[in-house]
Amino acid sequence: MKFYLKMAFAVVIAGSGFNTYADTQGNQSASSTEFKGKKSIDLSKWQLVWQDEFNYPDKQLDKNWISQNGPTENPWVYSSRWRENAQVKEDVLHLKSIKETRGGQDWTTGNVWSKRTFGYGYFEARFKYAEAYGTNNSFWFWPKQGVDEGQKACEIDINEGHYPNIINTNVHNWTDKYTLPNGRISHSDDQKHWTLLGQPDHTIELKQAIKAKKVRLTSLNPASIHISEFRVFEPSSAGYPSAKDDLPQNSPLNHALSADTQLTTNGVFNKLPSREEFAIDGKLNTRWVSEKHGQKWLQLEWDTPKNIGAIQFVNGWEQEYGDSQGIYRNLISDYVLEYHNGKEWVELKKYQAAEAVANFGDEYHTYGLEWDQDHFKFYFDGELYHTMRNDVCFSEQTILFSLAILKADIAGPVTDAIDGTSMKIDWVRYYQRKP
Repeated sequence: MKFYLKMAFAVVIAGSGFNTYADTQGNQSASSTEFKGKKSIDLSKWQLVWQDEFNYPDKQLDKNWISQNGPTENPWVYSSRWRENAQVKEDVLHLKSIKETRGGQDWTTGNVWSKRTFGYGYFEARFKYAEAYGTNNSFWFWPKQGVDEGQKACEIDINEGHYPNIINTNVHNWTDKYTLPNGRISHSDDQKHWTLLGQPDHTIELKQAIKAKKVRLTSLNPASIHISEFRVFEPSSAGYPSAKDDLPQNSPLNHALSADTQLTTNGVFNKLPSREEFAIDGKLNTRWVSEKHGQKWLQLEWDTPKNIGAIQFVNGWEQEYGDSQGIYRNLISDYVLEYHNGKEWVELKKYQAAEAVANFGDEYHTYGLEWDQDHFKFYFDGELYHTMRNDVCFSEQTILFSLAILKADIAGPVTDAIDGTSMKIDWVRYYQRKP
């Protein structure tokens, strides 16, 4: 598939006359985000042997690159792709999205692949995402030239970026396919969704306590959301515990653990060990993982109204092995927190990672891959965050940049907000190790 600055936030509910909450999570300002990986790439040990800075007129793009001109065969992609949607302008390659029916599909986008092929080395590109949900902003490898006898058809996804700040890595083995029990043909891959910037814990302290029989969290987050513990506290003048810690003995009452609590969700992602009740089981080492597609939601309801002073949850999950140990994945990109006042749902908090943490559609970042016969090493802004063994990719590959619009809410909902946005590539560079 082509997949701390301490801050307080407050909003005013129309007609309520009071600020509803203060968010005590450790948010990072979108203007000051910085990832600290396990180590930096030392480019002094590498020699630059090929690059494209896109610092030329648009017509010269065809010297190094080939564009698709026609429909996209992938059944998950809405958009056909055309050379006109790949435009060099002001030293930047723009892969544009346009809402138009062409090639039998309802959208058009752009993509390019390199005329030359590349072997082992370090690859890096600097680009911005298209600034809208529903878009797949990809920097990847595929053997467009075919593979030699005895070699595997492999795909390396350095980043299939999803707005606002989700990085997706993957390595596919398209040669060795197998049949699942349901009859579907599949292949080996290792997809991971990374959110390298942001915090897992959210504590929303209400400025004024409320009484409610229902609260809910909804999200349009691309892919599943992971909730390891969702808590609804009674008011407390002494404050509230950290969301990332087990509840102490003197903790305020957590209504999520009440005997009359009724929990409903949008479902469970069946490829991970997960249950709905894991969201409120009082254990931080279990998690509810939502269904992957469509709107995600979690709702608590009680037989009797509860006095509520704060709501908190922990989301995503922490990598526990290898170079990625301690790095979080699958952090939520947006949510709305609401309570029901007996007549209607009332917003308590609206969160957007694009505003509170990082917006890769507004910011340039670099995405890198170090590839040799033993490993794949993935870098963000020059910092290592993930290492995989190389068991499949040993032949030369073609570099591709592609913008796609994905079905089934894989990258979030597809709306008219996509129209006119573009993936913007500043440059791409290829290095080989110095002797």
